[in-house]
Amino acid sequence: MKKTILAVVTSSLFAASANAAVVYDKDGQQVDIYGRMEYDAGQMSFKTSNAQDVKNFGGDGSARLGVNGKWATGSDVSLIGKLEYQLAGEGNDSFSSSDTTTTTFTDRYAFIGADFGNGIQATVGQQDSAYAELKDVTDTFNYFDGEDEDQFGNGRWADSYKVTYAADGWDLRANVAFSDTNKDPSAATTYYKRESALAAGYTFKLDDVQSLKAVLAYQAATQHTTTADNSTDSQYALGLGYTYDAFYLGSTYGQRKHDVAGYKDDIWTATASYKVLPEVTAYTNYEIVDPHNAAGKAAATSPSGENGEFYVFGSEYDFTAKAKAYAEFKLNRVAGYDNQYVVGMQYNF
Repeated sequence: MKKTILAVVTSSLFAASANAAVVYDKDGQQVDIYGRMEYDAGQMSFKTSNAQDVKNFGGDGSARLGVNGKWATGSDVSLIGKLEYQLAGEGNDSFSSSDTTTTTFTDRYAFIGADFGNGIQATVGQQDSAYAELKDVTDTFNYFDGEDEDQFGNGRWADSYKVTYAADGWDLRANVAFSDTNKDPSAATTYYKRESALAAGYTFKLDDVQSLKAVLAYQAATQHTTTADNSTDSQYALGLGYTYDAFYLGSTYGQRKHDVAGYKDDIWTATASYKVLPEVTAYTNYEIVDPHNAAGKAAATSPSGENGEFYVFGSEYDFTAKAKAYAEFKLNRVAGYDNQYVVGMQYNF
């Protein structure tokens, strides 16, 4: 895939915008824009009245538009920034199977920072948490996967201070975030007062067609609830991603500790994909969230997969490097939950 100079220089920060087009480049200042248009249709989400029954066939259209900026300072340090918004074309901005979001216009990224060279960057604002490096090992599909690897949410944190190092096969990330809403600890809500995350990854280049990436990640959140203040939930995991020519195999395993509820979840995910033809890719995925050491829960009411278990089977056809169509089927293994499917098209620029 062709990359602009900006995307190459700041690859760890702007990896999602490799399609960006430079629109301004003068006197050490560079600005590029990128975007995506997408339409998905099928039985993708569940009813609000019954979270186990899938909705009838329907569709969601959406678009994204982002801007990257880089400004030379006359030294080895460059200033950098990113802003990205998403627009829901049909009044529904949800990409999750729960389909609970109704915002039609939302900000995804909004941060600024500095590139110190030699792979070191520091940024502040709304951005991916360090834990996203672990999630990326198996979050390789177009719609259904990536739902369980990160138990803290979508992985984008507001008020986030982040430092990264990406060079010589290493990918190291660390960040801390402070809640911007409900700062009053007496509020009758649940919210995170502080979040922190660490991730360390290394890619082993085995030969011209083989590579192995190992990732170790940890995140913690200090939260306020109606019954407890300054309690901490945490999650850790190890991920391995193996590439052999057109074949990819990835897996993550870890544990989420619920401090307030007093129990733990084991989380295991696995994904595999194979490029059957240059333009055709087939893939499959498995994810399970398994209650473990559940205080106050009888074994009979805490079966394996109680908190989530599913398979995903899918295929993708690439019209060009920036346009594709895909189809995915999600087999839900939790008792009583309907299965789901989606077909979609996506254009990137």
